[in-house]
Amino acid sequence: MPKYTKDIATLLASKAFCRFANADTMKLAEVNAAITLLIKANIDFDLQFISGTRRHAPKITLIINITPSSTITFTINLEPSGNLNMQF
Repeated sequence: MPKYTKDIATLLASKAFCRFANADTMKLAEVNAAITLLIKANIDFDLQFISGTRRHAPKITLIINITPSSTITFTINLEPSGNLNMQF
């Protein structure tokens, strides 16, 4: 297994990313912690914020690039309470 893949596997097993996979809602500070881990591990990712409309809640999309053809995508719906609602 290439080192880069091991780094991603270790990162995804971390407390911050386990929280991503197991939580219905998240605080923005927890999303920031996950982003900080990605930056410190020097792992490429894309982060997109889409503002809400009357039909759709605002959301954040986090895409982690594993290889040029493989990604992991997290979609985080923002709720009016200030918490984040997770979807995969």
